Amino acid sequence: MELGLAVRQALQEAQKSSAEIDFISAHGTATLYNDDMEAKAITLADMQSIPVNSLKGYYGHTLGAAGLIESIISIQSLKENLVLPTLGFSEPGTAKPINVFSKQQTGNYKKILKTASGFGGCNAAMVITRGEI
Repeated sequence: MELGLAVRQALQEAQKSSAEIDFISAHGTATLYNDDMEAKAITLADMQSIPVNSLKGYYGHTLGAAGLIESIISIQSLKENLVLPTLGFSEPGTAKPINVFSKQQTGNYKKILKTASGFGGCNAAMVITRGEI
């Protein structure tokens, strides 16, 4: 499934609009193809100004476990009202600009979008809401 479609379906299932999302935990492999694909999907969903982070810089790519680990860390981020920075990020490397966080941010976060991408176009997205976890 194309990531843009996965994002739209996740928002629809959660009955949320893109404007209600407080931050995005992207798959973020720091590879040109993957990051461009994610930036395109985020832009198509009109979410390019929403803060985005990727956590793989902290622990590497854990393949099949990546989405689960990132989801757990994102849930904890919601509970603690913070967005972890994207470790190692210095400048955008995507054709479509998105709002990648390079510094830790605090705020009143209630809803996040978690994306995950796999080989062969296996993409997923889910909305996580504080109070429902």
